[in-house]
Amino acid sequence: MAHNLQQCKSVVAKAVAAGAKALFLPEAADYIGSGPDESAKLVRSVTDSEFVLGLQKEAKMNKLPINVGVHEPTADGKKVKNTSLWIDEHGEIVQRYQKLHMFDVEIEDGPKMQESK
Repeated sequence: MAHNLQQCKSVVAKAVAAGAKALFLPEAADYIGSGPDESAKLVRSVTDSEFVLGLQKEAKMNKLPINVGVHEPTADGKKVKNTSLWIDEHGEIVQRYQKLHMFDVEIEDGPKMQESK
């Protein structure tokens, strides 16, 4: 996650230099785990995530709204939510959307992905 935050900071700097009015970062910008077990070890609430806190600082410092997709734990801590955050130019999270329709795929002799798990 530290590496991803550094990459995002670089993108913020480029966006600011180009005169962007907002920055849209991808889904799962904080990390991509190899499965539910790894994701459960990595996931943090937005108030405890160095990644999210770092982006909030960048948004405030650069007066640049940032939209970013991150992982959040469910209230019971048993699953992970796929969340899109809108961080305003003051560094505050003012909107959030949790993905409702999970993507599951299983390719014969290929990868399996089960967001629903």
